[in-house]
Amino acid sequence: MMIETSVTEISTKASADTSAKIVPIYIVLLPELLMLDVVGPAEVFAYANRYGETHFKLNFVGPETALKNSLGMSLSVDPLPTAIEPNAWLLVTGMVGNALELDSPALQKVYGWLAQHQFARVISVCAGALVLAKAGLLKNRKCTTHFMHCNELSDLLTPNQVLENRLFVQDGNVYTSAGVSAGIDLALHLVQQQVGPQVSAKIARQMVLFIRRGMQDPSLSPYLEHRNHLQQRIHAIQDKIQQDPVKNWSVDELADLGHCSKRHFARIFKDSTGITSKEYIYKLRLSLAQQLLQHSPLQVEEIAQRCGFEDPRQFRRLWARYHNSPPSSFR
Repeated sequence: MMIETSVTEISTKASADTSAKIVPIYIVLLPELLMLDVVGPAEVFAYANRYGETHFKLNFVGPETALKNSLGMSLSVDPLPTAIEPNAWLLVTGMVGNALELDSPALQKVYGWLAQHQFARVISVCAGALVLAKAGLLKNRKCTTHFMHCNELSDLLTPNQVLENRLFVQDGNVYTSAGVSAGIDLALHLVQQQVGPQVSAKIARQMVLFIRRGMQDPSLSPYLEHRNHLQQRIHAIQDKIQQDPVKNWSVDELADLGHCSKRHFARIFKDSTGITSKEYIYKLRLSLAQQLLQHSPLQVEEIAQRCGFEDPRQFRRLWARYHNSPPSSFR
């Protein structure tokens, strides 16, 4: 009897662990939707299922099962569900047009559905932010939308809530993006938060997105920067470094990975990437430090140690080389 109970407990725990790795995403498709607002982020999550342990379960739903869209395709989706999972995400897409009809019967149906459910993360692409605002989900939240709709969004909220000229904005568990390609940037950001930067970098490479864009840092992601070259041995070395950028990599070890001498390695690495291997490692460590600054309460001294810097002084010196503002500004 005791053995049976133990087996049941183990089975229940395994089931819970499996379900915890499944993230349902309800993508609400609106009438006259802009297809790229849907397809771009959805493809990012689909790629993530190939590389990460977390599985994103995509559910395409809408107030109307047959929807008109920007490409004139025949498109059918599932109706809005009556029940959702506790850890589900919501993603509301944009619509075509300068003037949007936010009080249509279809959108009224969406507002009623949103009022009945709570989501672990609330996400919008382009004019989807206006729908969230009408539904009351952006109350007291900083947010953004496509530049053509910023004034409309301000009218629904308050002007100081709407941040213009932003690719995407995160305020708590609410994420809003400027739309179109910015929805892809936001999806990559969400994958990075949920699964890790290595996975989001792989996705961006597979989607040939050589430029990764974030909320505060408009520069290239260090996980993709300096990789627009054809030297496969250098790509392999960069992959190894990315797996453990905190490690104290020696030139001897990196040269061995490339099956070449130290001198030859140093030359082809810089010729291929434009920087030295040491500078490349520093950039990855600074990226890790930025994530800890944004998502942890750790002090700068501990962050410097965890990210592989010699001491806080070296960390601050290197940080100042790439950032105009101090590390505290990324809190």
